[in-house]
Amino acid sequence: MLLVIPNCLIGKTIQIDSVVSPAIAYSNRLETISFRQFDSTLILKHDQNFFFIYFHTSDSLSQVEYQLQGLETYFLTTNNRYVYYTNVPDGQYTFLVRSKTNPKIRQQLAITIESLAWQKWWFSPLVFLFVSSIIGLVFYFFYLYRIRQFLRLQQTRDRIARDLHDDMGSYLSSISILSQSAQRSVTKDPAKAQATLDRIGQTARQVMDSMGDIVWSINPDHDSMTQVIARMSDVASTLFATGDESSTRVSCQFEVSDEVRQIRLSAENRRDFFLIYKEAITNAAKYAQASQVGVRLGCEGSLLCLEVSDNGRGFDPQHPVFLNPSGGNGLRNMQNRAALLNGSLTIQSEPGQGTTLTLRFTV
Repeated sequence: MLLVIPNCLIGKTIQIDSVVSPAIAYSNRLETISFRQFDSTLILKHDQNFFFIYFHTSDSLSQVEYQLQGLETYFLTTNNRYVYYTNVPDGQYTFLVRSKTNPKIRQQLAITIESLAWQKWWFSPLVFLFVSSIIGLVFYFFYLYRIRQFLRLQQTRDRIARDLHDDMGSYLSSISILSQSAQRSVTKDPAKAQATLDRIGQTARQVMDSMGDIVWSINPDHDSMTQVIARMSDVASTLFATGDESSTRVSCQFEVSDEVRQIRLSAENRRDFFLIYKEAITNAAKYAQASQVGVRLGCEGSLLCLEVSDNGRGFDPQHPVFLNPSGGNGLRNMQNRAALLNGSLTIQSEPGQGTTLTLRFTV
């Protein structure tokens, strides 16, 4: 098949040569935006929306018409061989240039101007998703915080209830039994009744002492180690200054490092720590028959270290029954409390060589 070209089209052409953005030209680096004649789309950045389009025609063509479809709704006529567009919004356009006398002589170029990130269609949903995620995380962590606070409060309540049930219940049951025994013996054996009343008084003092420990341990005013150290000193003073002739000879020395005074313990840790100390110092006062007792508080890195030592008669840690009528329950209780602190408790002792108890736990 023979292709016949009309005479009106012979020697008449329009060719788009280049596209130049003034954003580049104003930087004194006049650079042409490269494209190929058969490229489907010329992509310009968002800051290249000021641009020149250069083209040339055959000598037989004088006036041409042009239109940027998508921005202009009609053709404009010019004798120049370039056109200039300013501040073109982002989007997709088609530049069309043609002969004024013969519209079939034409050339076109597809142009896409990229938008800024915040102008893209997906930006608003992404921001909404991001903000929603942040708000969700805030509420989630606040919910976890409230749950942890509730669980800590519940654990504290459970421990107080358990202590009241175990300690107070045991003491009060003993008082009840002893009072009945004293009532039966008051006429038949007054001496036995008097001894029983003495035991009732001693048990009542133990109840008061235990209640004092519970109330002290849950008081938030006692969170600082300064308050804890003061309480520890008071307990030692009470134990070693009872007026008993043998007890007055016991010298108790405290050694506390400055770092320790900056520490704050939670109510649970404070109670377990203090009761371990109280059990250790009580054992030293009642069973060690020592003349010197030392208490040292220091920091070893992130660990709080408590050391209670004496120069008493010592004992075999594997068989403590012969010293303590409780059968070593005090030592087991201290080990259990050390486990609650996620710490370690070691006891070094030999008969006749004194005793050293060391507690370490992370603060």
